[in-house]
Amino acid sequence: MFNLRMTPSKAPLLALALAAASLTLGDAACANKSGGGGRSGKKSAYMKWYESPKSGAVEGNFIKIPSLGVSQEIPETRYVFKNCFEPPHTPENDEKWIPVIRCATSQQGGGDEFAQGGGESEEIAMTFYLAKKERPIDERAVSYYRNALREQGLKVEDISFNDNYFNKKGMYFKLQIVDENETPLREIVRFVFPYEDVLFIANMEYPFGDTRSVHRDWEAIMWYFNVTPPVTK
Repeated sequence: MFNLRMTPSKAPLLALALAAASLTLGDAACANKSGGGGRSGKKSAYMKWYESPKSGAVEGNFIKIPSLGVSQEIPETRYVFKNCFEPPHTPENDEKWIPVIRCATSQQGGGDEFAQGGGESEEIAMTFYLAKKERPIDERAVSYYRNALREQGLKVEDISFNDNYFNKKGMYFKLQIVDENETPLREIVRFVFPYEDVLFIANMEYPFGDTRSVHRDWEAIMWYFNVTPPVTK
């Protein structure tokens, strides 16, 4: 299940470890675009990209990765995540989530450097990941994930299935990492939406009580992240 044995320098990355484990618990079940299951065994173009990522390019105000079918229009107004870019497509946790696009407070933010500092001086980011789809993401899964996350010591502020969340269909999470006295330390916002046999995971983590306009940036960036059928050759 979840691995809570994190060193202090890894504490701000705890959300990735928790989320990765929670999304892959239980029996594997391939998902179709609407979040259900399928057993054809044929890999989608999304899964083929996951197994062998190919870089995209910047075109004007867009980051485009045609081989994955991803396009991110960079919002003109951003308050916190000033720098949007295509990071190296290297797995970032034990469950091998692949970062696709990242908008951060620093140009090449990500990985261990996010452990530096604290409070509103801490470098933070909103990242879109690609992961293997191993459980359904639907209304019936809400109770399962709520219980799994609570069992691992996370406070669940909100978890719900949404049919149209910024033109995406998936599951919304708002979680808190708390100390032994149930005092919130960090907050995690995540939206998980399936396409065939993969998951796209939008993830944002920040110190609890951070007053920067992270949620305004989240909404703007989420709206302009689009997925279409990949261009295959």
